[in-house]
Amino acid sequence: RAAPEALGPGPAGRKRRKSRTAFTAQQVLELERRFVFQKYLAPAERDGLATRLGLANAQVVTWFQNRRAKLKRDVEEMRADVASLRMLSPQVLCSLALLDGTPDPGLCPGPAGPDTGLQRSDEEIQVDD
Repeated sequence: RAAPEALGPGPAGRKRRKSRTAFTAQQVLELERRFVFQKYLAPAERDGLATRLGLANAQVVTWFQNRRAKLKRDVEEMRADVASLRMLSPQVLCSLALLDGTPDPGLCPGPAGPDTGLQRSDEEIQVDD
């Protein structure tokens, strides 16, 4: 949603905000590629990248700031996910692993894990005669 001042000069004669830049797929690819290796750019590197991509220096600065903020949010979300998983009981973790199709032998000892409620039918049980 646009802020009121973005729509044009208001009663106080405010300046109009610049519209959002739509980066091309090639620009985003190159920015992301660079971000993987370098989270912060020196001014000369930033200027060179901006020139190569046909962007203003300020656009590259802003893109990197926003990308670092997104990375921080993503890392915090993953940490919260891991913390919540650590609070689950081994039985629940085993059940989740079984639903995923990849039982962890450390979590699920035995054929179906401890007390998971999963049992083999008589047809699935092999008996050596």
